[in-house]
Amino acid sequence: MGWLFRKKPAASGTAAMDSMVLGQLHKAGSDLAQPHEVDNFLYFPDETTARLAADRLRTSSNTVDVAPGAKGRDWCLKAVVVVIPTPQNIAEMRARMEAVAHALKGDYDGWGAPIVPRP
Repeated sequence: MGWLFRKKPAASGTAAMDSMVLGQLHKAGSDLAQPHEVDNFLYFPDETTARLAADRLRTSSNTVDVAPGAKGRDWCLKAVVVVIPTPQNIAEMRARMEAVAHALKGDYDGWGAPIVPRP
């Protein structure tokens, strides 16, 4: 899920943003006690850097894909992490993604997850 209005929150606002997304998932009927396939999106200026980031994320992600970005010359990395979406798990996942993006001068564009219905 991208940022609303394409403006990223300040670092202090990421927990609030994550909480809002978790609230939306809950409101939509998702069972937050069950594992979710959480999609993370990172952008890099070139394919080589995106593939290097993918290599770094493979050990902590279930799948990692690299493809040309929809606009411009950026390359998009999608890393799927299966996790029970607690605030702590999401914060830890975000920290890993942001660290890789920052180290390689990329941009972490956020996360989203499909609804996992309650049994």
